[in-house]
Amino acid sequence: MVADSEVLELSFRTDLGLLFGRWQRPATDDEVRLGYEATLAEAAPHGARYWLLDLRRRGTFSTEVVAWLVHTFAPRLKAGLSGPVYIAFLAAPDHLQALPLQQHLPLTGTPDWQASTFTDEGQALRWLNTCRAQNGDA
Repeated sequence: MVADSEVLELSFRTDLGLLFGRWQRPATDDEVRLGYEATLAEAAPHGARYWLLDLRRRGTFSTEVVAWLVHTFAPRLKAGLSGPVYIAFLAAPDHLQALPLQQHLPLTGTPDWQASTFTDEGQALRWLNTCRAQNGDA
């Protein structure tokens, strides 16, 4: 499954060991689901367990998509990538306040994935690098 580059641009940086996903415009719930499936498909051949997902252009999450993300998609991550996945969500400050992700915790500390939200890309990258170092993947 390939993401539509008009909706989601995916790239793996071998030098950093990071998968970048940048939403290019607001997306429907179906496009979001397809985008996350495409992200996992892109990550698998690289064994990419460290993701930076830029939500700043994407728009807000619906409650239904968040429930799907947490209860359906996330449990498949660890098995698909041979270990927990670390996701840094990059959002605009006003977008961050509207994210219903916090209502569906625990996002962090699960056996399948850990996630954190950021408004600064540098902080997001530092968090991912810290996770990589703690796991001996740096």
